[in-house]
Amino acid sequence: MFDLNYNAIKQEVEAEVCKEHGLHPEFVKTDEGFGIKACCDPFRIELVQKSEKMIEEETTRMLDQMMRDIFKE
Repeated sequence: MFDLNYNAIKQEVEAEVCKEHGLHPEFVKTDEGFGIKACCDPFRIELVQKSEKMIEEETTRMLDQMMRDIFKE
């Protein structure tokens, strides 16, 4: 239906730093969506939850815009 722009999500995820290890994660785009490589599981789980929320917000914003565009005509 539509492709999400993962750049903003990637930048925000990769800007995070693990509190325990002081390392940055890596955001990887895949055919199925995306993956996050992190130094430890708790940090990766935190980032996955954060990115899922960001994707949900972006999807909602895109759908709202699509609906506005449909009813303009």
